[in-house]
Amino acid sequence: MLIELEKARTRNNVVRIFREELDGPDSWTDGFVVDANEEMVLLQLVDDSVRLNGYQILFLEDISDFAHPAPFNDFQKKVLELRGEEVTDPEVDLDDLAVLLIDISEEFGLVTLHREEVEPDSCEIGRVVRADAVTYELEEIGSDARWFDDTFEYDLYDITRIEFGGAYEDALLLANDAMGDDAYERSDEYPDDGIVDED
Repeated sequence: MLIELEKARTRNNVVRIFREELDGPDSWTDGFVVDANEEMVLLQLVDDSVRLNGYQILFLEDISDFAHPAPFNDFQKKVLELRGEEVTDPEVDLDDLAVLLIDISEEFGLVTLHREEVEPDSCEIGRVVRADAVTYELEEIGSDARWFDDTFEYDLYDITRIEFGGAYEDALLLANDAMGDDAYERSDEYPDDGIVDED
């Protein structure tokens, strides 16, 4: 699978990815492969309106099937070209999940985390302020674009899907920024790097 994903990346083709056990047989993700390793693939998503709409990281072990190129690859690429939209590498490192979450949070402001095997009908959105080899701590933002008062700790390897840099995350940040003093009750300071050693 990794070899085929790399072919899609070098050819700049849209792939269609299925995760039948988690999403069902009639759901899929279309996107450009930006990076991949033996555990994860980073996609820049193509949404239903044929626009680039943020990034998604999936775990290879959850992928049941994928099509390369995607069924409407030529059409999607042509529309994106006409709109002047180009695939952009967010330059995040897939080698360490804890570091990855901190980097996304710092660079993009928000990360959407799905734990579909534990909570199949919900997700958490916020910024990861601490992560180690087992857990991560999340400052969450609600659907009203206000930060929660407390942080919450979750198991790192319950994560099944990661999304960031999309229109919805941007909308939450935009609304939150406009709220001023009413937007949140939290410290403005990050830990030095957010990464906690196991020792």
